[in-house]
Amino acid sequence: MSKLAVDRKYWEPHIELMRRRELEELQLKRLRFILRYVYERSPFYRRKFNELYVKPDDLKKLEDIRKFPFTTKEDLRNYSYPYGGDFLCVPREELICWHMTSGTTGRPTIGPYTFKDYETWMNIMARCLVTVGVRKGDILLNLYGYGLFTGGLGFHQSSHLVGASVIPWGVGRTEALINLMRDFQPTVMTGTPSYQLYILEQMQKQGIEPRKELKLRITIPGAEMWTEETRRRIEDGYGLKEKDGGARNVYGATEMLGPGAGIECEYEQGFHFWTDHIFLEVIDPETLSPVEPGEQGEMVITTMTKEAMPLIRYRTRDITVLDTSGCECGREAFPRCRWIIGRVDDVIHYKGAKIWPSMIHETLLRFPEVLEYQIIVDKSPAGGRFTVRVELDKKRDSTAKREQIIAELRKALIFVTPHVEFVPEGTLPRYEGKARRIIIKEG
Repeated sequence: MSKLAVDRKYWEPHIELMRRRELEELQLKRLRFILRYVYERSPFYRRKFNELYVKPDDLKKLEDIRKFPFTTKEDLRNYSYPYGGDFLCVPREELICWHMTSGTTGRPTIGPYTFKDYETWMNIMARCLVTVGVRKGDILLNLYGYGLFTGGLGFHQSSHLVGASVIPWGVGRTEALINLMRDFQPTVMTGTPSYQLYILEQMQKQGIEPRKELKLRITIPGAEMWTEETRRRIEDGYGLKEKDGGARNVYGATEMLGPGAGIECEYEQGFHFWTDHIFLEVIDPETLSPVEPGEQGEMVITTMTKEAMPLIRYRTRDITVLDTSGCECGREAFPRCRWIIGRVDDVIHYKGAKIWPSMIHETLLRFPEVLEYQIIVDKSPAGGRFTVRVELDKKRDSTAKREQIIAELRKALIFVTPHVEFVPEGTLPRYEGKARRIIIKEG
């Protein structure tokens, strides 16, 4: 981990420019190792493998991973808390730290690290930063939260490896943050897309022109669902393309070490998934069968290089589309995942219809007049209404525009006729962390 002062396009060219056959040989070697490792060390996996009558030596080729059991979030909640539980493969004394999920829907999911795990994570994150275009001398404004959430520390410490300076801000104090951005002139900014848009909105209200007054050229939005329309707003608002930069998607999770499992390159056509460390499958979430590249499916991951708590065939619940067609950046062996369409658990079930919130998000943000929105699903027997509240820029509000928005929403949703409620500018909440735009009323 001594590769300081990087000013190049690839962090690990011998890995990133591998041929696909070479990568597959590495994956097979690492999968064989990690299956033996968890069978010998993890009470959970020894029990699960025995229940299915499978042994590590049953993996002869990559496709044989399908013989092994899935791991679910419920498994982690039941058997990994607080230190790693039955999943832990090392003595507790070898752990140097933990991260964990928020636990808003139950027990938090734990991510324990040995020193080797932390080195692996920082190296993967450094690869991500170089891939998006971060270089020696950049100033990175880190708006991901510090603490048990993986984002803040993940970006902070890996930035030093590539020679970038870090402003460790975290979340909140937006007015002071805007002053700091004008004074320190960061060139890279992390943070949720919602917060990046909120900062932009506040700057515009203060008469600040980010395109002219800031040196910001790259943002790395993540930690929540977003779309091409969000990217367009961020890139246009901050003038990123004018500075040969852009808004580049990052992907990760506590279960995978943290952010850094995948990231977009300068071509912004989906994030490259680092399958030398994390073996990736995409399955139909209902039949559990593999889907072909280009088809929607749930991401299933096997962590091949984790030491403290490896996971075998973990169902992320994230829905994506895999692209194996290669990329102009040269990282052709590493597949790209298109947008995370949403999580299986995020689908809104309403009167027999399945609705992805991303459909509403994408439709509304095509309209520059839309400043914010909120979805209220009333499932109570006396209610039964699907409402989309839309906040419009009062200077560009019009009857014709409202009718156009209603028509596009109805076209996108097809099986649901939403009640569209337009509210005055400034009515709906803004978000300095993860957005929470969906309210479900069960009755």
